[in-house]
Amino acid sequence: MKIISSLVVLIGILAILVISGCTQQTSVQQTPSVTTAVQRTSTITTPVQQTSSVATPVAQPTTGQSTVTVSAGNYIVDSKGNTLYMSTSDIMGDSKCTGTCLNSWPIFYQQGLTVSSGLNSSDFGTITRGDGQQQTTYKGWPLYYFSNDVNPGDTKGDGMNGRWFIARSDYTVFLADKINLKFIVDSKGNTLYLFTKDTPRVSNCIGNCSQIWPVFYSENVVGPSIMNSSNFGLITNRDGSEQTTYKQMPLYYYSNDTKRGDTNGQGVNNTWFVVGLNTTILSTNVTSSPVATTMGGVTPVVTTTGGVY
Repeated sequence: MKIISSLVVLIGILAILVISGCTQQTSVQQTPSVTTAVQRTSTITTPVQQTSSVATPVAQPTTGQSTVTVSAGNYIVDSKGNTLYMSTSDIMGDSKCTGTCLNSWPIFYQQGLTVSSGLNSSDFGTITRGDGQQQTTYKGWPLYYFSNDVNPGDTKGDGMNGRWFIARSDYTVFLADKINLKFIVDSKGNTLYLFTKDTPRVSNCIGNCSQIWPVFYSENVVGPSIMNSSNFGLITNRDGSEQTTYKQMPLYYYSNDTKRGDTNGQGVNNTWFVVGLNTTILSTNVTSSPVATTMGGVTPVVTTTGGVY
């Protein structure tokens, strides 16, 4: 009996120990669940980090702003309203403004240029200057600022020395300076000519002649500020084509001029000449001969005064 009683007591003690051990294990296992909950809470910080990326698009509208626009006066300005200029000396498409000239006429250059309505992005380009700098062009003309323009919209450089003019978007004619020869070109720098066998408002270039000397036509002529627009007019030729005139004389291109600034038609047959602002027609007689003056090795425009423009 004593043995049986001892066994019962021993079994009871073991049972108590087992029950106690299970209880402790259960409470210890519950502890990690608290840690797990804390870890899940930390994942809430992830969306906070994501919201910071929303700031990126804020800067995007500025990149869409136009680099160049057209002012109320139809001249081209940069994004801050500063006026841009062209030089008649740059007729060949390269910049002749070097050295100290750049102190007065700093170059304009914009990479990734964008334009406003009223301008065509294809009219803009980039050249690499002789000094290695890049410069933006408009219709082949390098663009500049004028150092004396202090406020947006200033145009103090327009007409300076008869060579510098505001860059207008609506030019149909411009001026060129080349080897002491000054003459009228279209907006892209192509040379215009007159035919001394023409009479006022009458073109005598017909047949094959018109293939070699195509007519120049612009319904509304806009030129630099020193040009008198009233000197331009329109005629209808016998074949029905329209042609622009300057001081009543029909204007032409020359088919053998292959690039801007070419003057290959100057003096051809002693009847074809580039057109200067001061060109004067000697007579309405088609047999009359022009007075030609040599200057700098180049025969200049027809004139009655010997004063060449």
